[in-house]
Amino acid sequence: MTPARSAGTSRAARRRTSAKRATPARRAATPRSVASSKRASGAKRQPARAAARRQPARSRSAARSTSRPSPAARSAAAKKAAAPRRALAVKKAAAKKEAARKALAAKKAAAAKKAEAKKVLAAKKAAAKKAAAEKKARLATQAAEQKARLAAKKAAAEKKAAERAAAIEARRKDSEAKRAARAAEVAARREQKDRERAEAKAKREQERTYKNPYINDERFVEAVTDDLRMHRAELDQQVQQLLMEAEALVQERDPGIGWDEEAGDGLGGDIEHELDVIDAAFARMRTRSFGMCESCHRPIGRDRLRAMPHKSLCIECAKGGLGVRR
Repeated sequence: MTPARSAGTSRAARRRTSAKRATPARRAATPRSVASSKRASGAKRQPARAAARRQPARSRSAARSTSRPSPAARSAAAKKAAAPRRALAVKKAAAKKEAARKALAAKKAAAAKKAEAKKVLAAKKAAAKKAAAEKKARLATQAAEQKARLAAKKAAAEKKAAERAAAIEARRKDSEAKRAARAAEVAARREQKDRERAEAKAKREQERTYKNPYINDERFVEAVTDDLRMHRAELDQQVQQLLMEAEALVQERDPGIGWDEEAGDGLGGDIEHELDVIDAAFARMRTRSFGMCESCHRPIGRDRLRAMPHKSLCIECAKGGLGVRR
């Protein structure tokens, strides 16, 4: 090796060493900057190499013989050249450790962020679930209220319909009762008219069959009326006399005279019967049926009426019913 070549080699080694000892910012440069620096160092080395090639062979051999380092120098140079590599390895290890620490921290941060995201998601899910439950409960309450309102409305409508139906039924029953009452009244009037017609018809038939000979005999009727009035006055006088005698007997209270209550009652009953018969005779005069037998509807004899004007039966009918006092 010539001295020029060894000098070039040492200069190249120094340049490499100085390049290795560059600042961390330069060492941490991008691959593009590293490549550009290599191209620049190569461009710088090329003139030196070219100059060394241009030197004569003798001068190169002389330079090699004079500049050959000793083993100690080579060992020192090797150590010096290996130092940057060791420093670089240490730096790489530190960088790797730092990168691992940062990766671990990033991983922990990501895990924490993920856990936080899970918590947030769980909270959101819980809130959504709670909101859904509240909404469901609210909807159920609204549905129950709506159902209650509908039920109340339906009950009110049914009650109103029932009341309307009851009112209609009451009006119908009232109308039916009124119609029944009117029908009964009409039937009663019709029955009364039919009875009156039947009585009038029977009376006309009676008058047509047995004509009353005393209707137009005003003198006979007036004489008979006077006799009835006199007979009634006599009966009233007898009743007054009997009452006065009974009152006197009660006031005297004579133990020797016995008061026959049954006899007194019997005598008073006969007089009352005679009075009723006389009143019935006056009623027959008003209805113009006086003088006709109530049993056979034939005229009563004039002599019988003149003697007993209050009698309502002819002699034949009176004989046929002996127990009847008319």
